[in-house]
Amino acid sequence: MTTVAVLGGGNGGHAAAADLTLRGFDVRMYEDEAFIGKMKKVAESKNIHLSGACGNETVRIGMVTSDLKEAVADVKYILVVVPAFAHEIYAKKLSEVVQPGQIIFLLPGTFGSLIFWKELKKAGKEGVILAETHTLPYAARLVDDGEILVMSRFNPLKVGVMPASKTRETVAELSQFFDGLEPSESVIACGLSSLNPIIHVPGCILNAGRIEYAKGDFFFYTEGFTDSVVRTVEAVDAERIVLLKSFEYQWDVVAHGIGSGTETDDVKQAVAENPNFAKIKGPANVKDRYYSEDIPFGIAQWAKLAKQVGVQTPVMDSLVNLGSLILEEDCWTAGHSLESLGIQDMSLERLKLYMENGE
Repeated sequence: MTTVAVLGGGNGGHAAAADLTLRGFDVRMYEDEAFIGKMKKVAESKNIHLSGACGNETVRIGMVTSDLKEAVADVKYILVVVPAFAHEIYAKKLSEVVQPGQIIFLLPGTFGSLIFWKELKKAGKEGVILAETHTLPYAARLVDDGEILVMSRFNPLKVGVMPASKTRETVAELSQFFDGLEPSESVIACGLSSLNPIIHVPGCILNAGRIEYAKGDFFFYTEGFTDSVVRTVEAVDAERIVLLKSFEYQWDVVAHGIGSGTETDDVKQAVAENPNFAKIKGPANVKDRYYSEDIPFGIAQWAKLAKQVGVQTPVMDSLVNLGSLILEEDCWTAGHSLESLGIQDMSLERLKLYMENGE
């Protein structure tokens, strides 16, 4: 039986721990001691009730702990399922306890592998491989303490590996956990494949008034994706594609990744034909993660990277500036800096080499 550590006690962490346990893996679930009280039932009983697309069953997790060293000891595969703002914290903690031969897999990454790589190098931890997906493997919601509803799985999942020279063998190993893993050229290519910054940010900023008024009683996709919003999404996507092309990475229009089942270049059609989108309400306020994560840790990171390599992103820049006003914080500095990613001042060619070999 393969043992896997799942770090994080949120929606994604619960879904991964329950799903992987149900599929026969020995799961060690970790949550920081400051937050494990929010999953008291799971910590005490080790049980998670899973429902929805991954099955309907109560599963018993092999280990539930707030001791990180215990969670990852002698475990080859470490799944980090936490928001982007926690990546730096987890990178520092893991760099103290991981060993050569282990694989740290971020679900999702949003360039987070670069933070972990930087910390591992600083700690002298050679031989640890980093990988990340472009999105969570599950659309999931915690119904209650110890009860997780999985509405759907995401397939395919794009995967970037750091260093990229280890991509083929790493993706092959990680395929035991999730179906449909597709290798990306690098963690930058993978991060630039995320749908959330492209869709959530224009949708949230252009519907800010409605979101504040409705307080969650608002169908984000079916009501919020009017023609003007869609045009803004497509303009952001066009800038993203120029950035990918500058690295000579493969690209596809955002509509192809929405998962409607119909290949179309039309974002509005792709959204309308996705039955899962029709169920989604909210956000309930302008401090929601669609704002607080996808602007500073998503689209702002893209725009900062673009500026460094000489790509113009006026639409992204405008959305970051407007997002800063709405969130009442500087979204340019609230997320990860290029320095924290370990790539500040690197030229385009230097960046491509660094992604490939980690040096």
